[in-house]
Amino acid sequence: MIEYEIVKHDRLKDVRIFINSIRLRSVHMHRDLELFLVLEGEGTVIIKNQKHSVRRGDTLLINAYDSHEIIALTDTLTLLIIQFSNHFLREYYHAMRNTVFLNNSPKSQFPEAEYEKLLDDMIRLSNDYLREEHLFELSCVHYLSDIIYMLYRYMDTAELSETEYTKRKKQNRRVDRISSYISENYQRPLRLSDIAEMEGITTTHLSHFFTENFGITFQEYLRDKRLECALRMIGDDSLTISEIASSSGFSELKYMTKAFKEAFGMSPSLYRENKVINLPANKKADISEYIHSKDESLSILSSITVKSML
Repeated sequence: MIEYEIVKHDRLKDVRIFINSIRLRSVHMHRDLELFLVLEGEGTVIIKNQKHSVRRGDTLLINAYDSHEIIALTDTLTLLIIQFSNHFLREYYHAMRNTVFLNNSPKSQFPEAEYEKLLDDMIRLSNDYLREEHLFELSCVHYLSDIIYMLYRYMDTAELSETEYTKRKKQNRRVDRISSYISENYQRPLRLSDIAEMEGITTTHLSHFFTENFGITFQEYLRDKRLECALRMIGDDSLTISEIASSSGFSELKYMTKAFKEAFGMSPSLYRENKVINLPANKKADISEYIHSKDESLSILSSITVKSML
């Protein structure tokens, strides 16, 4: 499924930085570009149907509005995530408005010494952003500007024509509407024809639009949305498995059981038994992901060195 995520820039204009430990982050997208560094664990990241295997020290860059899904292959996948708007520095480099990156892996395109510098900048930027000490805003602008400069210098890009840019904006607005509608209604019966009617297009047209822009079919999208909802609740022992299935939008328990087995190789009951115990106590009811607090994040970063990431 795809979820449209609103990125909040509540500490610094056009920028958000956090550390997230993820078991499953189903398909979603947002207006900001996203650059992340794997701090611990191994996993798979699917960006517009292209699979990337990642481990400690790897980075990935995701264009604005590109659908992506994150799946941990170890217990969790811990990521340092830097999200920034293409409005950042656009007054100085106008091509940021309509440029897209053609490759998602900085590690594969950067010279070795420059990749080391990229990791160093990411860690320094994140530390200063989280600490919020005197002049941190200027320090963050300094490091993020350097990161963006290196990304544009070493990675393959394409500048969209005005026609292509306008078409992309129109598609993105439709994706916004569709993903918002599904996020609000996935817990009840929902049909592709309902959305097609809302958009004023045929069901066939919408089916192709889903595959092209979301990377999966409507039914896969809806199943994964419900699965992620179930995963958020499965750590709550006060709820039965059947209650979780119903609350997540599955019409029958057998369909949720099938989704769990396909995604994790085990039933919901076995997943609950095996996976809940290692999570932080204050997040026990949500085992899909855990966004670390400021203090936790700074503690994690204090144990990280660039050399340990290479």
